Amino acid sequence: MKTLVSSLLITHVAAGSLALLLGLVAMLAQKGSRLHNRTGLVYVWCMTYVALSAVLLFVVQPFTLFRLFLTGVAVFSFYLSTTGYRAIVLKRAGLSLTTPPSFDRWLTYITLLVSVGMMGYGLQLITAGTSSFLATLFTFFGGATFVFSGQDFWRFGKPTARMFPFFHHIARMAGSYIAAFTAFLVNNNMRFLPTDAPEWIPLASWIAPSLIGGMMIGRTIAHYKKKFATRGTSVAV
Repeated sequence: MKTLVSSLLITHVAAGSLALLLGLVAMLAQKGSRLHNRTGLVYVWCMTYVALSAVLLFVVQPFTLFRLFLTGVAVFSFYLSTTGYRAIVLKRAGLSLTTPPSFDRWLTYITLLVSVGMMGYGLQLITAGTSSFLATLFTFFGGATFVFSGQDFWRFGKPTARMFPFFHHIARMAGSYIAAFTAFLVNNNMRFLPTDAPEWIPLASWIAPSLIGGMMIGRTIAHYKKKFATRGTSVAV
């Protein structure tokens, strides 16, 4: 069992580190270039393994609230990267995000259930007065997961504009990177922060990247909307 846990931890960290590197390369590379496409694809597979190994580590290791939470964040990041990648795959195949194959639908259904579970657990912790730090995180990230998966669920059967998959791809892939970076940041913060550090410091490490990254994503999408509008391309979503 120790060998299994060690192997999972090593490969989990290796895949996460590679994802952070390749994700940055993909974001900086020219959109649609071979470098962008290849590094983006490997990034998605790395995040898939990160999520899978996180679930396995949760199963084989002793139960802790923090391990459960990290598993939820891994699922969240995996969902964002997968739906971001699938947006382009489906577009190239001539398929719509609103009428996706069964895989995409079931992925949304399962993630939606996970998000409800995370929010419910966070609210339960708040009500019980247990670990206000993790209670806040469960509620915050559970809510974020619910928003993204809920948007996809609500969109089933509804029309979208021509450029929607492009913006969807940007938002989801960047959101996935932010979640992965946040997990990396906090895991390393815990090694260096003193044990008596105020609770708001690690809490800010979890939430600040999402807020700052969210604003950056909004600015990026606004930039491309303006760029396409100048060219006369419809970008209404």
